[in-house]
Amino acid sequence: MKKLSLFVGLISFCSFSNAQNFKLLQSNENQIEIEHLLAEKGNEFVTINNEQYISYSKNHKITTKTLGSPELPMFSESVVVPNKGAVTINVEHDGYVEYSNVNIAPSKGSLKRNVNPNDVPFTFGAAYNQNEFYPGVLAYNNEPFNIRSTRGTSITIYPYQYNPVTKILRIYQNIRVSVTTNPAISGLNEIEGNSVNNDEFNQVYENTYINHTDLQQRYTQVNEIGEMLIICPESLVTQIQPLADWKNQKGIKTTIATLTTTGNTSAAIKTYIQNYYTNNPSLIYILLVGDHADVPSYTYGNNGTDELWSDTYYAQLTGGTTDLHPDAFIGRFSGNSSQIVTMVNRTLEYEKNPASGDWMTRAIGIGSDLGDGIGDEGEADWQHERNLRTKLLAFGYTNVDELYDGNHTGADASGDPTAANVVTSINGGAGLFNYTGHGDDDLIYTSNFTTTNINAATNNGKYPFVVSVACNNGKFTAGNCISEGWLRSSNGTGPKGAIASVGSSILMAWAEPMQTQDEIVDILTGQYPSNHKTTIGGLFYNSQISMLDQYNNTSSQEVMKTWVMFGDPSTLFRDKLTQSITASHVSSTPMGTTSITVNCAVEGALICITQNNIILGTGTISGGTVVITIAAVTNSTSLLVTATHQNYAIYQGNIVISGSSNSLSELNQMANIKIYPNPNNGVLYVENALSEDLEYTINVRNQVGQILYSEKFNGCVHITKTINLSNFSKGQYFIEIENSKNEKVEKIIVLQ
Repeated sequence: MKKLSLFVGLISFCSFSNAQNFKLLQSNENQIEIEHLLAEKGNEFVTINNEQYISYSKNHKITTKTLGSPELPMFSESVVVPNKGAVTINVEHDGYVEYSNVNIAPSKGSLKRNVNPNDVPFTFGAAYNQNEFYPGVLAYNNEPFNIRSTRGTSITIYPYQYNPVTKILRIYQNIRVSVTTNPAISGLNEIEGNSVNNDEFNQVYENTYINHTDLQQRYTQVNEIGEMLIICPESLVTQIQPLADWKNQKGIKTTIATLTTTGNTSAAIKTYIQNYYTNNPSLIYILLVGDHADVPSYTYGNNGTDELWSDTYYAQLTGGTTDLHPDAFIGRFSGNSSQIVTMVNRTLEYEKNPASGDWMTRAIGIGSDLGDGIGDEGEADWQHERNLRTKLLAFGYTNVDELYDGNHTGADASGDPTAANVVTSINGGAGLFNYTGHGDDDLIYTSNFTTTNINAATNNGKYPFVVSVACNNGKFTAGNCISEGWLRSSNGTGPKGAIASVGSSILMAWAEPMQTQDEIVDILTGQYPSNHKTTIGGLFYNSQISMLDQYNNTSSQEVMKTWVMFGDPSTLFRDKLTQSITASHVSSTPMGTTSITVNCAVEGALICITQNNIILGTGTISGGTVVITIAAVTNSTSLLVTATHQNYAIYQGNIVISGSSNSLSELNQMANIKIYPNPNNGVLYVENALSEDLEYTINVRNQVGQILYSEKFNGCVHITKTINLSNFSKGQYFIEIENSKNEKVEKIIVLQ
């Protein structure tokens, strides 16, 4: 290695790094090597005690945030490592350039959004009295973490080293980090298995790990559609059932578990989800249905006066207690019975039959006038929102309203926006609503916009995804919050408000969540050509992982814990004009069919075949067609073919099962078979009210179609059969009563 030494005076004309520029040099089973390359950018300054200090927070995306210590640029990248073994790093570099007589401004710490950064004075802490270079290490790696079936570690690079006593700044060139895994020594967060089994998370891996291509070589790729678990009180099962039925129809296997099954404490719910994930590794989406009093959020305890309420905790299913990377996407429908119906109806409309027009290609950006030099990339909130707007317009959004505090020319009107201005923008239609500024439980401070204003809007059918970087907008555990208001809103015409809203349950950090907002827009606008998220949950949580790994500090961890998603995380996000989709297939098929061919002109469309809302098979259109293998059809209920794709309306068509005659009298015979009580506590009765000399078969199936109980009886006499379900787990099942002529199918719920 070479070592350079250069001494100069005040460096007001020098240029330094701003780019996150990592390069993968090598990657094999036990060793990965990455290199960080510095790009140049001019400095900016602040005046402290009548002296000029370099302020790296003004023009660098991410800086160290230790209060009172020199604020220096830092850069992070994550690598996937082998499942087992101790992880260590070795650091090399090509020397450094050294500058003298340099003043570096101290950090104000990671500020919360309930303060004005301009009111926080610069303070010089103990580090300014230490005759040593800060931060003192060129690189370090975090404790290994798990994202589902992968194990990774984050590498943080500190190419800037500063001695505050001697006022010497060293800038290191071309730092290289070798990451070695020793399988002979036990490591942290080791995992078993090697399955990478879901398209949605395969893209998360690609965006998270610089050596993501290793996954394709080391692991078996099984491209599956994720499953969904809904947890709700028994009293809300009827209200949420249409959503579960739809998700099954479109190809997302969805199970409803009631609190009687899961338990009603946060510990019991977490254990249930953990066990469910172990037995159903394709679980991707979790939906909690009910307010905090119904389905409790989890508390991480207190940070000052803030209690750290978290739903994301339930989605952290692998790794140790300090591993905050989510392994599933979780959302919440928070409300009473009628409000849950509103949320279900809105989601069904948004996914199945969206309102016409270009509303989904329009967006709203609201930003405060604060944060210059302290926000992510040194941006004030309004500058951040304007930069998001630029990307959205370049991508194809037709309009992005600017509603900023102060006077910033462009499309931003002079003065501060009002709540009425925001309502006008909402009524005009928007698919995305970004806010960056101060907030409270039921308040967006810029414009003083509240739930009352949401309820005054008339945006029926035009539902934005609301991303709120503000304090307490998701604080739903002690009263109502504006994020709940977005989803509860309706009028005589039907649902309005938002398709989903994300809000913090506590006082929110200033800079860190801006990175999440940036990443959401970057993914939406194709900044990562091979990483395109289609679901709202995928957009939000992929961006949260980016924020967590890039900032790599206590505040980013707190944001991950406490930013709550209100809405269904599996919802396909709409950002382009809605197109139509059609499919062709047979109109009838005989009993015993084991495959169905579906033709469709939309490449990549997901095709699902269901019977009685039970998934028989799924496939993706390639070359205009797909052949879907299904279990042999054994009953006469019609098959339902569903085709879906992002930014399309849906197609649904029936396939009649031929080879059976269903006369009116035969249908009446089946209608007179009574099944009760439903729900039941483990004992079910089947009563045949008419005499018919036919043999009947009773089958009880689980939600994936497996027969768990089967019995035959003769219907020539009036008879009541007792079915013992006492050994069944709590949950939903299907009971089939069939004879040689017809079949009756009902959904049953076991409550025990």
